[in-house]
Order: sequence, then C-alpha cells, then structure tokens
Amino acid sequence: MLLAIGDVVRVRSDKALGTVAGVAAHHSGNVVDVQLNGNTLRPVHPADIELVARATKPMTTGRALATLLFLVLGIAAAVVNGHYVRDLGASWALTVFVAFTSVTSLAGGLVNVFNRPRRVRV
Repeated sequence: MLLAIGDVVRVRSDKALGTVAGVAAHHSGNVVDVQLNGNTLRPVHPADIELVARATKPMTTGRALATLLFLVLGIAAAVVNGHYVRDLGASWALTVFVAFTSVTSLAGGLVNVFNRPRRVRV
C-alpha cells in the first residue's frame, strides 16, 4: 500500500479515523503512525489500515509554473507532430488526433512524474 503523510485512513479493528503521521520501524515490521482525534499518535500495522481519502497539497507558485511549462512543452510537441503528420498527407482528423494525443501524453506524463505527491510503500 502506498501512503503519504496526511492521507485519511480507517483502522479496521475499531473503525477509528485518522491521518497518516509517518512510518516507524518496529521489531515486528513497519508500522504506520496514525494521528487520531486529540493529537494522539497510534502505531498500526499496515494490514489493519484501509485508505479513505488521499491528501492533496495546495498548488504552490513553483508547481504552477512547472505545470505551465509542461503544458507549453506539450503544445509545442503537438504543433510539431501535427505539422509533420499533415506534411505526410494525413487527413485533418488524423492530424487533430495526433496533436491531441501529443499534448495529453507529454504534458500529462510530465505533470504526473514531477508534480505528484510522494508516497511511501508500507
């Protein structure tokens, strides 16, 4: 299971809700520190946890600029690929399809690789 700090989880044994505060090494294996109501920390084995919601961080200026840069790179690749495919004699539908898939694959891939939240396998 991949968890990030701030993810909302439920402990299966007593249905207690909490947020992930960290991961600690224990002699019986890794345990996840869950912050419950009242700022109490409770170590729980990863098998006893079910994920309820993922934590999201607010967009910072750096992440916004990186996303804009990735979008500009995707549009540039779409223009180049669309122009090249059109010069080869493709129809307008194929040209639009190639341009659209170029934007979504390049920009979406770069955003997912560089702007995703960091997860820890437990």
